[in-house]
Amino acid sequence: MPGVGISFGVDRIYDVMEELKLFPAEVQAGTQVLFFNLGEAESKAAFTLMQQLRSKGIHCEIYHENAKFDKQFKYADKKAIQYVAIIGSKELQEETCVIKNLKTGEQAVIAATDISSFVF
Repeated sequence: MPGVGISFGVDRIYDVMEELKLFPAEVQAGTQVLFFNLGEAESKAAFTLMQQLRSKGIHCEIYHENAKFDKQFKYADKKAIQYVAIIGSKELQEETCVIKNLKTGEQAVIAATDISSFVF
């Protein structure tokens, strides 16, 4: 069956749109906060806090496995995640959370109950 037409590959269209910065900012928005996975009890506490943030519209995730700090920091850097939330055994006992801004290097210890009011 004869036909007439033209086709541009999706990958080429994507490359041009990216080069011209035509994608809306909301499309670029990825994870804002990465909760470190430092053990079973810690990740359960992190999951509870993550759900609170998600209900406020903040994009967050928990690192998929219990791993060393270095590996989790590299993951956050690779995905351009600005904030990490760390709940270790000390923070679990004290019911606190360490929030670190990876762009500025600033770090704050906040009460776990105050995480939903923290400005990310």
